[in-house]
Amino acid sequence: MDRPLTMPKLGATMVEGTVLRWFYQPGAWVSKGEPLLEVMTDKVNIEVEAPISGRLAKILAQEGDILPIGTPLALLVDNVEAQTIAEHSAFSALEPIASTPAAKREAAIHNIDLHVVVQAGATPPLTRDDILVFAAKHNHVEKEATYIAPPKVQATPLAQKIAQEYQVDLQALAERKPGEKVTRADVESHLQEIARPRQEEPEASIVTPSLLPRTAEEDVVLPLTPVRQLVAKRMLHSVATTPHIYLDLEIDMTEAERCRHTIGHHGQAQGEAAPSLTALIVRATAATLVHHPEVNAVFEQGILNGKDAIRQRKAVHIGIATDTEQALLTPVIHNAHEMSLQAIAHKLRGLTHSAREGTLTPEEVTGATFTISNLGMYGIDTFHAIIVPGQCAILAVGKVTRRGVVIEHGETAQMEIRPMMKVSLSADHRVLDGASGSRFLHQLQQFLEHPYLLL
Repeated sequence: MDRPLTMPKLGATMVEGTVLRWFYQPGAWVSKGEPLLEVMTDKVNIEVEAPISGRLAKILAQEGDILPIGTPLALLVDNVEAQTIAEHSAFSALEPIASTPAAKREAAIHNIDLHVVVQAGATPPLTRDDILVFAAKHNHVEKEATYIAPPKVQATPLAQKIAQEYQVDLQALAERKPGEKVTRADVESHLQEIARPRQEEPEASIVTPSLLPRTAEEDVVLPLTPVRQLVAKRMLHSVATTPHIYLDLEIDMTEAERCRHTIGHHGQAQGEAAPSLTALIVRATAATLVHHPEVNAVFEQGILNGKDAIRQRKAVHIGIATDTEQALLTPVIHNAHEMSLQAIAHKLRGLTHSAREGTLTPEEVTGATFTISNLGMYGIDTFHAIIVPGQCAILAVGKVTRRGVVIEHGETAQMEIRPMMKVSLSADHRVLDGASGSRFLHQLQQFLEHPYLLL
């Protein structure tokens, strides 16, 4: 009896997964605990292991399919039953196999034994399609048997996926950067190069910009990677279903910078690096969420006797939007409200390293109750972020800019150069209004302008 392998739930918030690749073909024998396929969920790639030892009878989900939890992915036959079937097939090798006349003709043309087709997993009565499928696989196996594998190329999983889809020679790309991994950017750059017109008209000594639109032949159409598909789907859902409001505030970071440098100076004796600005913002945000639990919440439909309600979370789990070679990932610092600044800084360094190495676990990218997106390191002054599904707000952080501001001292005022940082709160208007969002931002401002309150 076939045993279905279904899309597993690999994280607390996972509702669907993307099939990236299969490691085995139908008919192959697998051992329990051996990686069977690779699945992407919450922008993390996870290898799904075989739940039993036996034969992979049939693959039901194709690479690239986005499927909800519980959807059948494949059919497996356990070791005992598969062995029984094999022994029975060998015992009854001389017995005729039920098949259609067309199947018999096709088998004779390709010199295929019908018993072998049954042993490979086909179910009698055999049809012509069964024979053609077997013949195609048989020829494919023969070609693979005579193929000499090239030297193994170091490449990221996403680069391998795109290269396989578009038949890109990773070995050739690897030769361009010896000793380094081939990345998604390398493969996409190569695709753009080969998509450009190979012959260009000779340019005149004076080039006049054309006012005509580019032709379709000049356009480059790039496929959506599985990660980009997931991001696009989630962000579109958020914008379409969540009424966003945006609140902006400017914060004087003079004391915050002084606090970081002081802690960093004392930490040098223990060999510890100074906490990053992002770590300090995470610490201040976690403390602010404790003071304003209405922001650490989510709008949920029909959960209270069939009526809509707001769920406030007690624990503070902060997601940090992190740019990587693969995509924008959001590792999570769990229970950030219970952690010191140094502990947050240490955890943040580890998560950032894992994100860029592609070694994050499902637990490290799920469960966030609030998200911070910091683009200050890219020179962005201010921006408005899209709320992550399952949350009611997100904090967008811009760069720290030194500029003149008016500082009041009692009845006098003077112009001073101060490090100023702009932040923007995107909030779900069903959960928060302008007043509650403003109170949150002003509390955050107090913590960052007086950071010693956090120590």
